[in-house]
Amino acid sequence: MINFNQLLEKFTLPLTIVLSISLLIGAYFFIQRFDGSRANPPDNQQITVDIAGAVNQPGVYAFTAEQIVEDAIKAAGGLSDQADLTLMAKIINRAALLQDHGKVYIPVAGDTALSISASATTNTTGSTGGDGSVNINAATAAELDRLPGIGPVIAGRIIDYRQKYGAFKRKEDIVKVSGIGSSLYAKIKDQITI
Repeated sequence: MINFNQLLEKFTLPLTIVLSISLLIGAYFFIQRFDGSRANPPDNQQITVDIAGAVNQPGVYAFTAEQIVEDAIKAAGGLSDQADLTLMAKIINRAALLQDHGKVYIPVAGDTALSISASATTNTTGSTGGDGSVNINAATAAELDRLPGIGPVIAGRIIDYRQKYGAFKRKEDIVKVSGIGSSLYAKIKDQITI
């Protein structure tokens, strides 16, 4: 006859180990699934982008948040015959993520990088406010460069950050950009906006 107490003593430790491991594995997969769902925003988030210059059908178009400049060019009917492909290759990253309420300008033959930069600072794209503040989500490198302590290198990093991670949610998030610490942020915080 089998003694139940002896059998229970014999298998208690192995059963405890198996149950503990099962619980740990289950918890691991639950946490991975939960973190993965927070890290990936919904794919259907709509953004609006103005595309102008040397495209066949310039205008304002709706896209999803993960679409890139190349998608905007295609949506606007592709490049027109007036496109300056050499200048475009120098100043436009066709693989960059589109920015909500942003503008994509395709250079026309006869444009220069300087003329494009100058028009970007004087047009009404919303990169500078009425009080002179600079919108860090829409500003060009030239506009960012005018901020105290921000040179061309850090301005480029800000633009790269926007292209990689999307728009800043709060102006304080600019400290996530390499080269911008709390002391530099203190100098520019009253001159920037989102």
